[in-house]
Order: sequence, then C-alpha cells, then structure tokens
Amino acid sequence: DFAFVEAHSPGADDWTTLPDELGHTSQSTGDSCPGWLSLHPFLRHYQGPDCSPTGTTGEWHAASGSSEGWEQWSVDLSAYAGDVEVSIGYASDESVQDAGVFVDDIEVSSDPGTPPGPGTTSFERDGNVLDGWRPTGPPPGSPPLENNWIAGPIALAPPPPGVGVAASFARQPEILQFLSGTFGPYPFSASGGIVDDYDVGFALENQTRPIYPPGSFGDQESGDSLVVHELAHQWYGDSLAVATWQHIWLNEGFATYAQWLRSEHEGLGSAQSLFEDVYRIPANSSFWDLTIGDPGRNNLFDGAVYDRGAATLQALRLRIGDEDFFRLLPAWSALRADGNVTTAQFMALAEHVSGQQLDQFFDDWLFTPAKPPAP
Repeated sequence: DFAFVEAHSPGADDWTTLPDELGHTSQSTGDSCPGWLSLHPFLRHYQGPDCSPTGTTGEWHAASGSSEGWEQWSVDLSAYAGDVEVSIGYASDESVQDAGVFVDDIEVSSDPGTPPGPGTTSFERDGNVLDGWRPTGPPPGSPPLENNWIAGPIALAPPPPGVGVAASFARQPEILQFLSGTFGPYPFSASGGIVDDYDVGFALENQTRPIYPPGSFGDQESGDSLVVHELAHQWYGDSLAVATWQHIWLNEGFATYAQWLRSEHEGLGSAQSLFEDVYRIPANSSFWDLTIGDPGRNNLFDGAVYDRGAATLQALRLRIGDEDFFRLLPAWSALRADGNVTTAQFMALAEHVSGQQLDQFFDDWLFTPAKPPAP
C-alpha cells in the first residue's frame, strides 16, 4: 500500500507523482506490482509493466509502511508555472488495507514568506472544511471504494489494533470449523495466535500459535482473512510440511485458496471471481514468468506463488468438478498427515481421485513460464 502526491496540468493527461523533498518517498513499486496494474489501471501512468518506476506519462514517487507519527512533507510544484491540479492518493491492493492515511495543514505558496495561496487548508470546521479539496473516489478502472477521505476529529480514526485483533481472534473457532469441513479434521489439539507490538511485516504459521503483525487488523474483513490464511497452514505447511522448499506453492497456494473459499462462504466474492481477477492479468505480464512449481530460492515467497498457486487449485476444481475436488482436499490432508510432501505426490493423488490424466494441466499451471490456457 502506498501514499503519494499526484499532479497534472488542468485538462491534460500528463499525470505524474511528485517526490517529497524531505526524503519520505522512494521509487520502489512494492510487492503488489505488477498485479495491481490490472486492479488499478491508472497506476500505469507511473509504473511500467516490468514494475519500473516510469509509466505512460510520469514517474513513481510514493511512501509505504508505518510513518510512526506525523511527517512533514515538501513537494515542489514549480514545474507547473502556477497552474496545477494536485491530488493526494492512497492505493491498496485487494488484500490488507490497514488504517490508511491522515493529512493535515496543507500550505501552498509561490515563494517562501509569501501569503498562502489556493489549496491551503488546515481542514478545520471554519465554514469551508475542505477549502477547495474534495474526495473524488477512485480513478477509472479501479474497484469502488469501501471508504473515502473524510474530514473530522481524531475520534473518527480507526480503533487501535487490539480491538481488531480481539474481533478476528474471536472468530477462530468458527473459522476452524469451516476449514475442518473443507480440509478434514483439525490436525492438532490446540489453536490460538500471538500478536506482538513489534511489526515484522508478515505473519508466520507457527504450529498451533501463528504470529501476526499488529498492523494486519485494521478492519474486520482483512483481519479475518489473514487468520484464515494462517490457520489453513496448520493443515498445509505444518501437518503437511514440504519435503523441499521448491514445493512451497503447496503451502502458500493452498492457504491463499482457503481465503478464497472463506470469501465465497461469507458472500464477499466467489472463488471463481477471485480466480478471474488473477486470470485477467495480461499474458505479457511478468506475473506469469515464474514457474511456481519450482520458483527458485530467490522467489519462494513471490506473490505469484500465492496467487497463481490459488488459481491453480481453482482451475483444477473447474477441470475435475466440485465432487472430486472436495474429495481430493481432505484426502490429501489425511493421507499425508504429519509427513513431508511433494508436488508429484499431490498430482498423483489428483489423478487417482479424478480418474483423469492431468500431466499437461499441471505442466501448464505449475511449470510453464507463461499464462496457462483458460480452464
């Protein structure tokens, strides 16, 4: 997720993002690229299909991560000769949004010491709270917003992380019941979770006690989804541990697909619609270049391992049908419980359960550095 300052000449499509001269922005395009170029096509103005920080009209300068408090930013608008439209943007992928961005006290002036000009605001309730700024919603092509910029007191800020943690942890029994109904009996005798105030930036599926970063519980849906992912690892990753790391998609693809199934169960979006979001990624995107069946040590946790892995399972579901697919998942968990597993073993079981020859299917989805044929 990123915050950034955008600018263009009024009436023109020469959009670019502008660097903070005090050093808070960088040109890193992050882990969501290139996938989010399909989710948010407007970002192609600033990011190339190879995730370079240069797009069709401008450059990428943005900030990601926790600010640890208020930051002073300074942005140079002099290239626009006094006539410019400025936007403050926040872009999130389709996963965890967190708390978002807070903005206060904007001052626009042509020279140091001159009176503030149009666009200057403290967002105070002085009869014109926004002083010319307005929340416009997402640019064309992005999905509708679940929320938008608001002007208000600090009391309207998101609740502290502990509130979201408690809400998502309270759903663990319900989530385990759902997963057990799909993957077979829970493989251990206890379950829980740990949230420390030190944010390492990722969750870890420790057996019976996953560890979560506090920033992942900014909203109920995101927090619940992360809990689903880590609890799914109790089956795929902990009970069924990969024999070697090249088979990592058996962990991350399955846990991501558990999130898709839970989304379908909750009425938030079907596994098929989430599959279609992935499959819409253009064939020339580098997303499809990684062979997730053996991604190499530098790409073990690449986003494609997660998303293409989950898409592989949905494509398999479409290929062999729901009846065989939902017999396959618990059979895989039961037959290999407390053992070390390989992709070849899963492929063999899928063929046995379905009675189909699936070599070409798995070669297309796991071992070919190209977009697979539509299932």
